[in-house]
Amino acid sequence: MTEAEQAKTATRMLRIFILCAFLVGLDSLIVGPLVPVISDDLAFQPELGGLLVTAYGLLFGLAAPLFGPISDRWGRKQMILLGMFVFSIGTALTAVATDLTTSLIYRGIAGLGGAMCMPSIYALIGDTFSNEKRGKAMGLITGAIIGSQVLGIPAGTFMAKVGSWQISFWAIAALGLLAFLIVLVGIAKTPARRQIPVGPVKAYMLQFKTAFTIPSVLFALLCTFLWTAGLQGMFAYVGVYYEENFGLEVNEIGIVAMFAAAVSVIGSVIGGRMSDKVGRKTMIGIASVMSAIGVLVFSTMTQSFWGAFISQLFWAGFVGIGQATLTALISELNPSVRGTIMSLNSSALYLGMMASTAVAAAMLQSGLSYLAVGIMCAISAILVMPLTMYLVKEGSEPAAPETTTAK
Repeated sequence: MTEAEQAKTATRMLRIFILCAFLVGLDSLIVGPLVPVISDDLAFQPELGGLLVTAYGLLFGLAAPLFGPISDRWGRKQMILLGMFVFSIGTALTAVATDLTTSLIYRGIAGLGGAMCMPSIYALIGDTFSNEKRGKAMGLITGAIIGSQVLGIPAGTFMAKVGSWQISFWAIAALGLLAFLIVLVGIAKTPARRQIPVGPVKAYMLQFKTAFTIPSVLFALLCTFLWTAGLQGMFAYVGVYYEENFGLEVNEIGIVAMFAAAVSVIGSVIGGRMSDKVGRKTMIGIASVMSAIGVLVFSTMTQSFWGAFISQLFWAGFVGIGQATLTALISELNPSVRGTIMSLNSSALYLGMMASTAVAAAMLQSGLSYLAVGIMCAISAILVMPLTMYLVKEGSEPAAPETTTAK
């Protein structure tokens, strides 16, 4: 295969994976704006709606490091196919849930499917793209996850308005099966990669050993956990927030979410470029403080729609800046174990989502206000600054032995 043909194949692969990442991101984020109508239809308290995000994040976070080693022995494409299939089935089942309990089970299945495919997608990109192009490719995948809010959430909430909330999940499931077919036809079969002489369960445990023996990696993963917690604790309830305080309907909530997501994407682009000029840690520090201010102000604006809307845009912009810069910093910590670090980073992200939404649900259920949730999220966000500044050391750690999947 010529160099031009290889480049064409890599570009096609990247486009397919952008579609997969878009759907996985959309499925995890669309729940927040839909909580009011889902809770009303399934007869549970809206304050418990964040548990739907918790179930998804818990299964994704715990399972993601396991499937990387399995894909080494089975093949990246095969794992991505299985993941997209399970993801689509879990999402379709969500549409036929009859109560909160079954909804939680089905969201967990969807999260498990996402955990199967996303680490293998990142690993296959690492296998395919050179160092000079890998960062851009990873950024496009991350951008697809964030960007899923811009088009996907407004479309999903509009469908919930004109039809039912189930249509949104049926649509994501159908697109997931389409993505399954595109991967099946458009991606060449990948051979098994026996990089490690141990089984997947032992390799799973070795990943955590790697994290705990490289201090900067451990603190960086804690930063990802806290950063996601600072976002999702409030975002999971943004639909309930706007409905309870301002009487917005589901399609109107979707429009608000679209503007916030668009600002977040712009922030991601700006953050990446600015971090190259002023430094990763400096940008993370700025974003940490500003996003903490943003979410705290947003939580107090229960009497002013425009105050809430503007403060959410401010918050979303700095979340995008921080997310892009933090991901770039973590990917550069130790190239010799990049696959391990990025796999664990995905787990930290979704576990942060799980923990914060569970705590927020308990807080709101106990009668605490949105201000209490905002304070929790602000503390989580601001803690990222000292951890990054003083405990995460860029490129200074000794190389650790390769124990997992990807490059």
